[in-house]
Formats: sequence, structure tokens, C-alpha cells
Amino acid sequence: MTSLTPQFSLATLVTVLALVAPASAHSPVPACPAEKAVYRLQTEDGPLEMGFLEATNFTSVASDLYLYLTTTQRSYWFTFSVSNGYSGMTLHPVSDPGANDAKESGPRELLEDYFADDADPVRAEIWSSLRFYSLDADLTFLFEPPRSGEPAPAYIMAPELGLTLWYEPKALTEDLAAQRDSIPRGMFALADCLHEPRPKVFP
Repeated sequence: MTSLTPQFSLATLVTVLALVAPASAHSPVPACPAEKAVYRLQTEDGPLEMGFLEATNFTSVASDLYLYLTTTQRSYWFTFSVSNGYSGMTLHPVSDPGANDAKESGPRELLEDYFADDADPVRAEIWSSLRFYSLDADLTFLFEPPRSGEPAPAYIMAPELGLTLWYEPKALTEDLAAQRDSIPRGMFALADCLHEPRPKVFP
């Protein structure tokens, strides 16, 4: 497996936040329940989208919502975990929670299959790329993912996710033919609020 080389630093994050700060005085979309929120990031290859899918039960202790990411190539789905202390939120890649085979027991944890062989260095680097951040309109970091019915964050981001999508895309999808999926580091802004929530998914 190819080793990742994370190079994201706190200084880079501060620079990114400073660039968007002038536009952050007001949320780009009025208050919106998380399950109706649509987040977008424009790139040279086309728009990227993130949002939340409500499950019929809690997807994890942290939330009853999945996070989806749609790139120019495919969609990815994640659950959330929240660690004690200062570590924050981490994404867990899963199979499509809306697929028929997820109806009984929910989607599969994809990294459990991907790490069937011993790959500790790559495992550690992939996990480090799955940190998730959400911010309010004043660029204050939030410490827990939203739940259905709660206000959607003004901004969300997973700034290191692109590392794994570039070097190890098969770790995050069931698509065995997955090739490099290029996405930039950037903040997804709340761009739209659906009139109706998306259909609930499993479990």
C-alpha cells in the first residue's frame, strides 16, 4: 500500500480560516435543520457537495446522521465518532446506508475489510486523514456533530480527507475500480436548505 504523507498544519488551517473570515459575519443560509442542509465547495473540476442523511436509528453514539461527500467521481458515506478529551470528531467510512443490503444491520465499516492484512503505518495515516471539523457562522469550532432537528453548522470540513482519496481511495468506497479522487483542502459552506429532508436511510 502507498504511504500517505500528511502535511497539513495548524498554521495552514489558520490561513484558510482567515481567508473566509470576512464573509463569515452572517451565515450564508438562514437557520436550517442539519438533515436538510446542503454544503458546497467549488473546485476547478466541478462542485463538491456534503450533507447529512438521517438514519432510522442512531448511526453511532455521537449522532443519528451520516455524512455524505459527493465528488466529481462518486459518493462516500461516513459515521461520526467523538473522542474524550481534545481529539475531536473522526469520520468512519461505511458502505451506502441507502442500499438494500444495509436494511437489516446497516452499512459495513469499510476500513475493517481494508485492513484485513497488517498495515499499521497506513492504517494510522488514514485515520489521521479522517478528522472532521464543523464551525458556526463566527468560525467557532463545534465539538460534536449535529443530530437531526438541530441547526446545521455554517461550515464543515475534513481538510485531510483528500490525502486518502488521492493515495488510498479504495479504503473509502466499495468501488473496486476506484482511482485517485482529487479534492482540495477547503471549507464547505452551507449553501442551500432543502424544502423536505432526504429520505431516511438504514439502520
